[in-house]
Amino acid sequence: MPFEHVAGLGTRLWRWSRTSGTQPRLLHAAKAAAAAVIAWFIARHVPGVAAEYPYYAPLGAVVAMQTTVFAGIRSGVQTLVGIALGIVIAGFTMWVGDPGFLAVALAVGIGVLVGGFRVLGEGSSWVSTAALFVLLVGGAHAEGYSLGYLVQMAVGVVVGLLVNFLVFPPLHFWDAEHRIDAVNGVLADHLDGLAGVLEDGTRDEKAWDRQQDRLDRAIADVRSRVSIAHESRRLNPRGALRGSRARLAKDGARFRALERVAWYTTDLTELVARSGPVSEGLGRPDPAFAEPLSKAMRQLACMIRGECPEEAGDDAIAEVERALDASRENPSHVAVTSAALVALRGIVESERRATADLDTRTGPSAFGAPRS
Repeated sequence: MPFEHVAGLGTRLWRWSRTSGTQPRLLHAAKAAAAAVIAWFIARHVPGVAAEYPYYAPLGAVVAMQTTVFAGIRSGVQTLVGIALGIVIAGFTMWVGDPGFLAVALAVGIGVLVGGFRVLGEGSSWVSTAALFVLLVGGAHAEGYSLGYLVQMAVGVVVGLLVNFLVFPPLHFWDAEHRIDAVNGVLADHLDGLAGVLEDGTRDEKAWDRQQDRLDRAIADVRSRVSIAHESRRLNPRGALRGSRARLAKDGARFRALERVAWYTTDLTELVARSGPVSEGLGRPDPAFAEPLSKAMRQLACMIRGECPEEAGDDAIAEVERALDASRENPSHVAVTSAALVALRGIVESERRATADLDTRTGPSAFGAPRS
């Protein structure tokens, strides 16, 4: 019994460390530390004047140690280009006159101006920084300092890239999938709240704005995570593993489907809560429509969480359709309910696409029992 308790605790801790992102962060930190130490060791044995500036090599290793192999290459190259441009700018300002207030102003001004080009990416901030270092730190030994600075940064970048490429090169599939699952909770909460509005006949404009902002931020976060997952496969030897391409395709399809669910949910909010039956001045909605609509939203929220079968959404929508078929009055309510019905159907179909033929389904089924 004690063994089972400890094993269960260990399983929960392992799952928490994975879902919270602790595992990849710990691995990334360990690799960055190792790359910095290796770069420091190599830098002390670099021949020539560069050996006088070994402390820049660990910095280069950290610069290249990004979340993906491709991002590390991009960051490293952009940083070296930025430093090279900064050295050129520093040389120009020193040619104009002796280092002083004017030289510093010129170096920073030109550096910021040149760094504004988007093609430099992360190297943009290094242009003015490198120019200042050469002027103020290099001083009378600017040529040797510039060479040592650039060479040692390059040594660190190469070491960082090699460590990131050879030692468990990161693939961020799990992170993207977990974030996709988390969005379902936000969507379900939104639908539950909308159902509550229909049941109470009241509205809170600020609350809807906050909820919509939460949904928008969740979708934007997932879009970023899916993009990182796709990038993590580029130039990654683990990306050639069997099934990785198919897994990415499924994640992308799930996200696009969830984007549609979010769009339909937002549309439903505008129809029902802002301009529809419970909007200001129109009073309490007709129970003939409000009750089946709220019930449908509750069922859809349950389905999105993975707690109800997918057929529950179809059954709930069928009740709304029957209410419409039986109605002969309140044309405005009929029109709004018909439009809301389109959004409800869109949510069901999009959610079905998001979960079709997937090993990892949306919702809590990824961590518990599968959908029935």
